[in-house]
Amino acid sequence: MGSTRVSAALCIVLLVGGIATLPAAVAAQQDQVTVTATVVDQNGRSVGSGVDVTASWDGGSTNETTKSSGQVLLDVPRGANVSIQIADDRYVRNIPYPITDASAESVEVPVAESGTATVTVRDGANETVEDARVRLYRSGRYVTDQLTGPDGTVTTPALEEGSYGVRVEKAGFYDNRSRIDVDGQTNITQTIERGEVLLTIAVEDDYFDPPEALDSAVEIPDVATLQTGSDGDASTTVPVNTRYDIAVTSDGYDRTRQTVRVGEQDMTATVSLDRTDRLDIDARERVLAGNPIAIEVTDEYGDAVGNATVARDGEQVGTTDGDGEFEYPTESAGSVTLTVDDGDIEETVSVDVVSDSDDLEPTASPTATETATSSGSGPGFTPVTVVAALALLSLVAYRRR
Repeated sequence: MGSTRVSAALCIVLLVGGIATLPAAVAAQQDQVTVTATVVDQNGRSVGSGVDVTASWDGGSTNETTKSSGQVLLDVPRGANVSIQIADDRYVRNIPYPITDASAESVEVPVAESGTATVTVRDGANETVEDARVRLYRSGRYVTDQLTGPDGTVTTPALEEGSYGVRVEKAGFYDNRSRIDVDGQTNITQTIERGEVLLTIAVEDDYFDPPEALDSAVEIPDVATLQTGSDGDASTTVPVNTRYDIAVTSDGYDRTRQTVRVGEQDMTATVSLDRTDRLDIDARERVLAGNPIAIEVTDEYGDAVGNATVARDGEQVGTTDGDGEFEYPTESAGSVTLTVDDGDIEETVSVDVVSDSDDLEPTASPTATETATSSGSGPGFTPVTVVAALALLSLVAYRRR
């Protein structure tokens, strides 16, 4: 009797536990929806059985094979953005079929019969061209992007049969654009021609308005090293459709690198240089003890450097004001070295503090005229002034008579 009660109690617990788990299982199923996809050809007819269909979304995918009706049932997350792609020898899609915010719905997935294109690229001398870029596009979207091999050819993956634009390009050659029809296995030849254009490099300092032309050296790798003239320009011919990483140097300026892309027309590329960072400190060589050491700090363009740190013996003593000026007080004679740091570079200046005004910088020397007028037999007299004075006295005596 006791064992029967225990068994009954155990059954109730298991039943209750099983019921408790049902909502989670039901919820998990409700998070999935079934998309019924029918695969149809260019004429809207079912493709029949045996076509592999893959549905992919962020974090997962599922794969099914069409039945005789051309349909597959795809269980996907509710509300997911799903891409449907086809894998088959007979049929293909260039671009996956999109489903946005998936729900229990039916869709038709159009496909086309499969084809391929083999493209051979040759130059003007009828030689095959290796590493030429071959792209096929339709409706403004590229569907293939390949480089030719040593034999100058590429073979595309499976494509929808139909009309395509073809673009063939390589550095040093003019682009070739044309159209082809892909029908089964298609073979075509595309020819590209070499060409050159005039490239002008204009070097300037755009701190100034208008910008100031700079005399500079321009290095174009594998082409030439040029020297700009007084107008800041240098020119040379270069192969078309090429990218160049040029380097420009000029005295007093930072070396600058810039990428220049050359197309199929003559072009001018402007390169702006910046003067090399510099701090200039203007101060008297000597000051009298008790008077401040006044400094004025400017940058490489002569602009005032404000808020720069001023230190002595590694200890900050202040900062420059908006005019780049700072005064350091003195009390006794000796040498004072101040270091100015603007955050990028630092510069120092040394000033002698003297106790005697005679030790300050000498005043300007008298001019030659001043020296001449202060020489002679008497204070302020010269032979010329003595003669002039005698003549004046004679004139006065004559008038009195």
